Amino acid sequence: MRRYLVSTSIIIGCLSLSLACQQRSGGSSPSSAATPTPATATSGATTSLASLVQDERARAQAYLQAGAAGGGLLSQLHRLELGQSSIARSPIDASLDVMDRRPDTADFHAAKILRLAWLHGSNPALPADLRDHMRRAIKGFRYSLEDPGRDGMCFWSENHQIIFASTGYLAGHLFPQDTFANSGLTGAQLAARERVRVIRWLQDRWTMGFSEWFSPVYYSHDLAPLFNLVDFAPDPDVQALATMVVDLMIFDLARLTQRGSFGVTAGRCYVEHKQSGRRQSVGDLIEVLFGTRGEHGRGGSTAATPYVTSRRYRVPPVLLAIGRHQPVRSVDRARNGIGFGDAAQFGKTFTSFEDGIFWWGMGAYVAPETVQLSRRMLDAWDLWHSGFFAPLAALRGVPDGLLPAISSALSPVTRGSVLSRADSYTFRTPDAMLSSVQDYRPGQVGYQQHAWQATFDLDTAVFTTAPATLGRYGPGHWTGSASLPRVIQVEDTAVILYDPSLPQRLLFPAMTHAFFPQASFDEVAQAGSWTFGRKGDGYVGLLSAQPTAWVTTGPDANRELIASGHRNAWICVVG
Repeated sequence: MRRYLVSTSIIIGCLSLSLACQQRSGGSSPSSAATPTPATATSGATTSLASLVQDERARAQAYLQAGAAGGGLLSQLHRLELGQSSIARSPIDASLDVMDRRPDTADFHAAKILRLAWLHGSNPALPADLRDHMRRAIKGFRYSLEDPGRDGMCFWSENHQIIFASTGYLAGHLFPQDTFANSGLTGAQLAARERVRVIRWLQDRWTMGFSEWFSPVYYSHDLAPLFNLVDFAPDPDVQALATMVVDLMIFDLARLTQRGSFGVTAGRCYVEHKQSGRRQSVGDLIEVLFGTRGEHGRGGSTAATPYVTSRRYRVPPVLLAIGRHQPVRSVDRARNGIGFGDAAQFGKTFTSFEDGIFWWGMGAYVAPETVQLSRRMLDAWDLWHSGFFAPLAALRGVPDGLLPAISSALSPVTRGSVLSRADSYTFRTPDAMLSSVQDYRPGQVGYQQHAWQATFDLDTAVFTTAPATLGRYGPGHWTGSASLPRVIQVEDTAVILYDPSLPQRLLFPAMTHAFFPQASFDEVAQAGSWTFGRKGDGYVGLLSAQPTAWVTTGPDANRELIASGHRNAWICVVG
């Protein structure tokens, strides 16, 4: 049932040591039952697990100190953790205002406010009226689609699901006897309702992995509520499950990070996270854990701040060792998510609303298998007004029996948003990493999926897409792909094949292109159909079956390589 294939033995070792190291009671340190053993560090020197833990704790403390220098809400949390009394209230007021207004991503603010309330809700460094506003905002927030209200919040993508469920669960436990103004439930009732959803989400991730696989942005938004659950959940089962999922996510970061960059295939990824490892949302956490980036921010971050302020979570030392290790030559295969054909095996249906939310978490809004259920959900929850679903208004009057046929006819678009089973393949050496998702939905529109990438360090990466025109949120010039390629990778070589359908050829530019930042390489050369790059001792060769030309003006000058024509074959080799 687990998502990892060839990494099974590593997982067993990790979890065994995790159990030994993490017998927690009220936030205890790792148990002495875990005897330090040698591990290979980045430098190649032999170092002990205890030494790795000591270094990680020093980086965590340094990050806690540095984060206090910023001006945002998380910086105020850093200051309170350090015992400082000089707090800027404006960023806290701003987040509370977002909670009151409930636009999209208001739940991101709610997760931060919940952490602040649990850790420092009675701290006299916070003015009394600000503490009162925090309590009102928490008890007045909308935590579920079934609760009253019309707003701009997105409850259904994978990361939003755990944020809403965990904040509702923990808010209820924070004020168990109080009535929550929006839902009319007591805190205890709200906590009991959301506990079911928390458990379901955690179990789904454990058995199926993530639909938003290896996301350098949304992993951060998953980790924030998970650290909240680890720290504040009064239920030992919830705390244990959340800890296990955090361990798995850090295992992903540990083994799939190249010189500090989480530059791998991803289920959801924006242009800035692909082109530069420096802008990845998980970057600060990677630096605190492994020290492989050499830099971090100075204002706190969504994942790193909960980590360094955690009362209970202690990373298993073996994960620190994996994160520091640079394999001479390795291949990692993993499975994330499920396909529609796997529904029965995993106990999912196409009839219940709870399972409908699961499918929506995969982006399966109007796929032939889910379109009828989605329309019932939109009706029941009065979501036709939502900006997310307004483009689907034409479906309201279509006879139920015709919906799957219409969806099938629009398949490249309706199926393209589905984040179904993803089989990843990642090859690593100390100097280069090549990562791809194998044979994943070829020919369909890819809204934010990142099919493949070669990564050398924070500044140096190579990948291709079929560019589209819908902007940063995809499919756009670099985010997503107008047509997902069929990718076949064997160790250090990947073949990337583009062949879009006629509608896609009519809608989108007749080209494929590569991101190949010349200035980031030590050497770049071309010979025939090949473009070569060297960064240190890392090498990449990129071949295009169609003739290529460099863009020479604008923001992508000398880093965008264009091949005319919708149909193309690229080959990438690293070493």
